[in-house]
Amino acid sequence: MISSKNKPENNLSTIRDFTTIKYRELLILAKKNYSFSSYDDINYNQKFILWRHDIDFSINRAFKLAEIEQSEQIKATYFINIHSDFYNTMEKVQSELIKKILGYGHHLGIHFDTDYYNIKNEDELDKKIELESNIIKDIFDYRPTVFSFHNPNDFLLTCEKEEYGGLINCYSAKFKNEIPYISDSNGYWRFQRLKDALLNAEEKNLHVLTHPGWWQDHEGEPYYRIKRCVDGRANNTLANYEKQLDKDGRLNIGKKTSIHE
Repeated sequence: MISSKNKPENNLSTIRDFTTIKYRELLILAKKNYSFSSYDDINYNQKFILWRHDIDFSINRAFKLAEIEQSEQIKATYFINIHSDFYNTMEKVQSELIKKILGYGHHLGIHFDTDYYNIKNEDELDKKIELESNIIKDIFDYRPTVFSFHNPNDFLLTCEKEEYGGLINCYSAKFKNEIPYISDSNGYWRFQRLKDALLNAEEKNLHVLTHPGWWQDHEGEPYYRIKRCVDGRANNTLANYEKQLDKDGRLNIGKKTSIHE
């Protein structure tokens, strides 16, 4: 179950699990034994799985997983952090990718960063979650129904009400205590290996969290997977700058020409 005291599996032999090919295999396994559910439409009388993505590093990688899920006729919930240091949800290209994810029929949630607001009590939590819900509604014309905490600390794990700010709380007492939880936080399996849990299918329900940045086309240790995300975004930003110079007919001093020529 979810707890700050849970020890991660941290089995580095499972690093090879985190490729897009292996990701599709996990989806196919999950479909055999579980019904995919959204947070606002859970049928506790059936064997269900909650399939969630906290987008920490890359909307581009999230879109890649959304494409795979769409091809397997699976709907997941994507949680976006509007204060992310790694992407900008208001950037045109990035917001268009989020809209495409919604277009596939996936759900959108808030990946809520309490450190941004320095929240100390539940009243503040209520107000800020409602605020971010309104922002997302304005940007994407979509009202989220659920939120997750970004890097939850001990205080946040005591915030166990079923809702805050009118949104379902992924870390409510009900979810934490009643539904077995599996996560790939930090680029390795925590609590148990997902493939093993899906093969055994012993649990009636599962709450699965994956972070799209870890799932790449090629194997690699967590540091290098995140480096690909960061480098890819940096290179794309630079390419956009150069395209704009070309479009405006301006010199790209330092690359294509030199002030000493």
